[in-house]
Amino acid sequence: MAEARTDRRWLWLLTGFIAGAALVSIWPHEPLTASQSDRNEKFVLLSAPMALDTEAVFVLDNLTGRLTGAALGRTRNGTGFTNFFYANLAEDFKASGETYYAITAGIADIQNRGGAQWGAAAIYVAELSSGMVGAYAVPYRITQVPGPPVPLVPVATFPFRERTVTQ
Repeated sequence: MAEARTDRRWLWLLTGFIAGAALVSIWPHEPLTASQSDRNEKFVLLSAPMALDTEAVFVLDNLTGRLTGAALGRTRNGTGFTNFFYANLAEDFKASGETYYAITAGIADIQNRGGAQWGAAAIYVAELSSGMVGAYAVPYRITQVPGPPVPLVPVATFPFRERTVTQ
C-alpha cells in the first residue's frame, strides 16, 4: 500500500512538471527592458532602448534646455557612436526664465512613415514653467558609419498644469 502511494506521488510530480513545461512554452514571451537615469541640478543622463539589443544615451543640459544623445554602432569591433540626436527643449516648450525639466524614456511603437525609422523608445519631457509634457520620437537607423546629428521629432504634448508667468 505504501509503495502504491509513493508511485502516485511521483506520477503527480511528473504530471505537474510536464504541465508546467507545456504552459511555459506557450506563454507569451516579452523582453525585459529598462531605462536608466541619473541626475543632478545641472544635467540628466538617461538611456533608452533603440532596437532589440541596442540603446541610446541622452544628456539633458538643464541650464540651456538642450537635449543631445547618441547610440553605439552594432559591430563587434567597437566603431563607436554612429547615431546622434538633438532637441532644443527651451525652444520647443517656449520656456523663458527659470526652467525645470523632468525626463524619462518609455517603450513606444511609433509607426514608420515617410522613410523614417523610429527607435523602440520615446523620450518624455515635462517642463514646469510651461506646464507641458512632450513626447519625442527618436529617428534611428542601424548603421556602422557615423552620421550627422538628427533632430528628435516631437509627436505629442499635453498640459499637466497652468503656465506660470515669470517676471
